[in-house]
Amino acid sequence: QQPETTFATEDLPFAAYLHATRHLRFLACENSERGRVAFVFADPNHTGDNLHLDFESGAECAAVTFYDSIRHLRRVMDRTRSRSNEQHEHRTRPR
Repeated sequence: QQPETTFATEDLPFAAYLHATRHLRFLACENSERGRVAFVFADPNHTGDNLHLDFESGAECAAVTFYDSIRHLRRVMDRTRSRSNEQHEHRTRPR
């Protein structure tokens, strides 16, 4: 079985748009190399870049759904950050 093709973004509003519209299926939130978090979506048809262009050009979705997606992704982002901080503290504690 081939690994799932994914699309990642560090842009919370765009991630919320993808989540709210269900254009792509949300998979996970991961820490990026730059100390930020990346929202990872399944992208079997390689449409992520075009969806980003649509979003930047003013694509719309229902405000209430967008707000719910922002809240959900922030919670996931906060959990990802705290897990990362806990792992970092655990590794750097003197023994």
